[in-house]
Amino acid sequence: MENKKMTVGKVVVALALGMTIGMAGKSFASFSSDDAGTRSAQFLKLGVGAKAIGMGEAYTAIADDADAIYYNVAGLAFSEKKSAEYMFSKYVADTSYHWVAFGMPISESLGAAGVAIQYFTAGDIDKTDKSANVNGTFSPSDMAVNLSYAHKFMGENSAGLNLKIINSKIDNSATAFAVDLGAQTRRFMEGKLLLGMAIQNLGSSLKYENDDSKLPVLIKVGGGYKVQANWVAALDVILPEDNGPQVALGTDYKYVIQEGMNISGRLGYNTKAVQVTGFNGLTVGVGFGYQMASLDYAWMPMGDLGDTHRISLGIKF
Repeated sequence: MENKKMTVGKVVVALALGMTIGMAGKSFASFSSDDAGTRSAQFLKLGVGAKAIGMGEAYTAIADDADAIYYNVAGLAFSEKKSAEYMFSKYVADTSYHWVAFGMPISESLGAAGVAIQYFTAGDIDKTDKSANVNGTFSPSDMAVNLSYAHKFMGENSAGLNLKIINSKIDNSATAFAVDLGAQTRRFMEGKLLLGMAIQNLGSSLKYENDDSKLPVLIKVGGGYKVQANWVAALDVILPEDNGPQVALGTDYKYVIQEGMNISGRLGYNTKAVQVTGFNGLTVGVGFGYQMASLDYAWMPMGDLGDTHRISLGIKF
């Protein structure tokens, strides 16, 4: 039985690697900032979780809680407890962003599962005619529902799958279906070195009336290193099909105040907004944990677009 599990695990990893290499080869031909804005559902690229954002979103290799559903679904297999999180972020003008996620280990033989909702709204916008007369309002919004599964195999390796239903509303609505694939390993350097990869948003196009618009496919490769038991550093390389390659790096240090109480400091950098004028890229975060609850905050400047603030409430039980 053990040999059978190892064989299945190797097949899953081989398929994931093959798809990653294939997608990367196809996408390298179009990696360019000139392709920015050529894909729909850009909200799928907006990071979630104040902890991860405080680390510059360098989370592909180290995700092991409910936020793994977004960053690398394979990380769910390493979750030791049930975890739930809600994140809120206020963007420019009346736009806002919400993330609700729940993940849980089922058993060693059955793996782990999760569900999450990602929601972005632009608020009310005036409708105008050709003469610039206001004729009512409309409220653009985007939502993705994620159903997730991950399984650990051969000791410290994991693979995962996300099924997504994506809905985008401007004045009319469009719906698409997509999948994410992910893998992680913690078998090197006695578990101190963490490696991960993910392919995200593979699926159908959003169709607004007669116009089809492709989803923003992402390929991510990441590494993490446990400097100490309470200190981790991470680096991600992100390859979006509709933009140039991006780099994210970050670190998280946790200080234990007393048993059941801790405080964390985070610092990160992400190049995805490098084309935005003004100061951007740097991220700073703090977190406070008490018993099974956590409160996290992250600050991320966006140049001339202003600053964004992310707040997350989480529990593990």
